[in-house]
Amino acid sequence: MGTQENKAVVSRWMNEVLAKANVDMADDVLAPDYVNVAAGNADRAGVKETITATAGLMKDQRFEDVELVGEGDAVFARFNYSFTLPDGSRTTCRTMAYYRLADGKIVVNDVMSVPDMFHVLGPYMAPPSGAHP
Repeated sequence: MGTQENKAVVSRWMNEVLAKANVDMADDVLAPDYVNVAAGNADRAGVKETITATAGLMKDQRFEDVELVGEGDAVFARFNYSFTLPDGSRTTCRTMAYYRLADGKIVVNDVMSVPDMFHVLGPYMAPPSGAHP
């Protein structure tokens, strides 16, 4: 796949899968051996579970000011990720993400945001099953 096609895959991931919490489409853009470094090396199934778990917490998700830069099999994105929390407040995370693609699917995803999205969502999320206090 070329750079433009890879950028289109990343755009679909952000705007059609994440923003719409469309886990059914995740398999279309994530490779079977997908790894999300920022989410503790979560695999595709783990990321789909996270999308499902956070979908009820994050309303009106949007990616704004998207800038995608591609080179070969790598795409770098800079964007603002905004969403509404259960208490009605709106949060915007300034975000940078690295994606490595192979055969038209995302293989590696590493994201950094300020504030950290998981810290923002933490008070609203149940602890993972099997977690010990």
